[in-house]
Amino acid sequence: MSDEVSWTTEDSAQVYALSNWGEPYFRVNALGHVEVTPKGAQGPAVDLYNLVQAVTERGIRTPLLLRFNDILRDRVKTIHQAFANSIKEYNYQGTYLPAYPIKVNQQRHVVEVLRQAGTEVSMGLEVGSKPELIAVLAIHEHPGALLLCNGYKDREYIELALLSQKVGRRPIIIIEKLSELDVVLNVATELGVKPELGFRVRLSGKGVGRWEDSGGDRAKFGLSITDILNAVDLLEDRGALDTLSLLHFHLGSQLTAISTLGASLREATQVYSQLKKRCEKLSLLDIGGGLAVDYDGSKTTLASSMNYSLEEYARDVVWTIQEVCKQREVSCPDIISESGRAIAAYHSVLVFDVLGIANTFSTPIDWKEARQMAVHPTVQQLAELMQDLVPHRAQETLHDAMALRSDMLQQFNLGLLSIEDRGLGDQCYWATLSAISKAAKELHYVPEDLEKLPQQLTDVYFCNLSVFQSLPDHWAIDQIFPIMPIHRLTEEPKRRVVIGDITCDSDGAIDQFGDLGGTKGYLEAHSLIPGEPYLFGAFLVGAYQEILGDLHNLFGDTNAIHIDVSSDGSVEFTNVVVGDTVSKVLNYVQYDKESLVELWRSAVEKSASKGDVTPTEVGELTRRYASAFEEYTYLHAK
Repeated sequence: MSDEVSWTTEDSAQVYALSNWGEPYFRVNALGHVEVTPKGAQGPAVDLYNLVQAVTERGIRTPLLLRFNDILRDRVKTIHQAFANSIKEYNYQGTYLPAYPIKVNQQRHVVEVLRQAGTEVSMGLEVGSKPELIAVLAIHEHPGALLLCNGYKDREYIELALLSQKVGRRPIIIIEKLSELDVVLNVATELGVKPELGFRVRLSGKGVGRWEDSGGDRAKFGLSITDILNAVDLLEDRGALDTLSLLHFHLGSQLTAISTLGASLREATQVYSQLKKRCEKLSLLDIGGGLAVDYDGSKTTLASSMNYSLEEYARDVVWTIQEVCKQREVSCPDIISESGRAIAAYHSVLVFDVLGIANTFSTPIDWKEARQMAVHPTVQQLAELMQDLVPHRAQETLHDAMALRSDMLQQFNLGLLSIEDRGLGDQCYWATLSAISKAAKELHYVPEDLEKLPQQLTDVYFCNLSVFQSLPDHWAIDQIFPIMPIHRLTEEPKRRVVIGDITCDSDGAIDQFGDLGGTKGYLEAHSLIPGEPYLFGAFLVGAYQEILGDLHNLFGDTNAIHIDVSSDGSVEFTNVVVGDTVSKVLNYVQYDKESLVELWRSAVEKSASKGDVTPTEVGELTRRYASAFEEYTYLHAK
């Protein structure tokens, strides 16, 4: 397989574990390009590389965020169908109602696509703040579709939610802390409306994974069992028991292991079934989010994975709720889930180009010439090490190389070694380590220090993106996203690289990548071809990343394209969202274009009065500075 002629697209798909995390939306085609099947594996296909070419021909530059509307529609359909199948399988006497929590991706076009896609399945929306409520009140027009109101609430939030009933909305105000209940009841009385309420219960059980502390006794939100009982007593005292229609709990985002779901479902359903006997109108059980996304494709309990399928998740939810309700002899509730990550993650692909390379560790070396050029004895020994390298002595050669380099550095620091010999010695050292790493592949057992060599021998591919803006979860919480080249997949990727972004921060890098059963410190990539673009795609980035992104180094939002694909595979760009200009991001931090241009013009004129700048240059310098404000914040790849 090392022979490039024998390399196939199937080999590339295996290297990048594409089938593990990409099905049913991404695959490799015969041209060696990533192909998108936004309506599922049997639907029309779009060549991602050719699509990017079509976008850039329109003058829309990379980095690009491509949003596939049909993937959003398919996710809504697929998740609803999984629950519908489980309800039919167990003869469950209730329905399933999906809800999309807009905090996952609040972009207007995303919410609109999901709102329209959810019409047939009565999909609701969930908001967690007053601005989110205001954002969706006007557009959430489906009669009877739920509007779940979470988060901390002031009087204005509560009034807006309650008054929306008068224009056909169905807000359910979910009580997260006991003090809210009295306020909601009082405001409802003043407005002359009857509220529909939900209680968020704080379960003792916790989920598993990075967000497991969202549940449990110390969770930030929710009512304790004691609070629940007091709240029901208050409703009874106010003659408002019939306002409680929903019980809600949340185990946390990205539930990696299915085993913890059952116990929490049982606890929540016990609360529901016992409250049901006091609150007749209680009929909805909202299990919150948690349905995970398998970012690394390992199907494990690792933080970026999940050890279960969507179908298993739906069956466990339906079966467990039904069993408890049967035991308690109460009617089964309609089930709501807020699977925002599982809905939105798949639909966005970030495409970015490689700008340059720092290839300290893969520079070819002529060993005969190196031995002839070496002056210092230590460097001569480094140049001669390769002569004795055989696989079974790879570890010994590594130890010798490390000792010689340590000796070389010490002598250089003492002024006993020339900078020319130091440079030659470094080349010999890294070339030797690269050769040792290759030789170690022939061993039946690879010792630990040899096993670590590949990630020590990585090149840096500098890429046209900001990790802080477009992939903030990678920087903040070590979230793994699938990343791979979107073309040249008929060729064997022979380089090991890490990705450096264009910010001036050393944290602006991607140096952990998905690997089955864990992570690895490098990504397989191809050698760059001078004058030709090399494009990476970061996949499954549709959940949380855009709204969490920051303006580190004032790199703003990327260009974004919303895409519909017809049944014959033709593509329509339904929305083009132009990325931030320099002027826009400077306004965020209170720099005014007009005042800056005037200050610059004044500085240029002062230089002209001293004779440092010609009159022609005055105009050119002023025009160039002013026009730069309307440029994309990212770089122009040649």
